[in-house]
Amino acid sequence: MKITLLHRIYLAGYSGWVMPRWLRAVLAGSEVHRAWLLGSKGIFVEQRVRHGPANPYPAAVFFEDAD
Repeated sequence: MKITLLHRIYLAGYSGWVMPRWLRAVLAGSEVHRAWLLGSKGIFVEQRVRHGPANPYPAAVFFEDAD
């Protein structure tokens, strides 16, 4: 249940919902604030690798056929 709630808050941040300043001040340092902040910054973890603005997916590598 807790994970589902945190995931919804993460998705709200990811979708661009701006948390009011007073609510951010109340929730500062909590898991709820962290979930929203990670979502708003576009940060996620996949296969134990953290991706986001500073560490995007690696560039695609295309190989030519050697005939």
